[in-house]
Amino acid sequence: MENKGIVKKIEGKNLYIELFRDSSCAHCSGCGKSDKTVTDLYHYELNEDIKVNLGDLITFEINNKFILNLALLIYVSPVVLMVLSYIIAAKLGASEGQGIIVCFSTLIISFLGFYLFDKKTGSKMIKEEISIKEVIPSDEIKITSCGPKD
Repeated sequence: MENKGIVKKIEGKNLYIELFRDSSCAHCSGCGKSDKTVTDLYHYELNEDIKVNLGDLITFEINNKFILNLALLIYVSPVVLMVLSYIIAAKLGASEGQGIIVCFSTLIISFLGFYLFDKKTGSKMIKEEISIKEVIPSDEIKITSCGPKD
């Protein structure tokens, strides 16, 4: 998965980048924003030895396998845990109503666990998977009505 952005601020190894909305978001006006960039600056800590200047166009890449594994963890595992908790509750002699309460309690606990995990280490994990694929100097960027062109 790729995303592009323009370097707006540099502080040592810290880059602050204005990201472009991905194609599906840029064509939708559901949030009422007509511009093609994200309003908040994205912070990226430069670990590679890459020469970057203000105004340069940067292409980021994140491993697709990592994204799929993360999606599987977040969207599939709560459902599996719900079913398993219901089956275990039924085997332990719980009534149908009690099994449903245990089932949804497990769902709430799993989402709470994901929330706490994300707050503590999730963002760090994702940032480690993001790498700079390409840097186009600001003097080589051609601007069109739809945004920058490579």
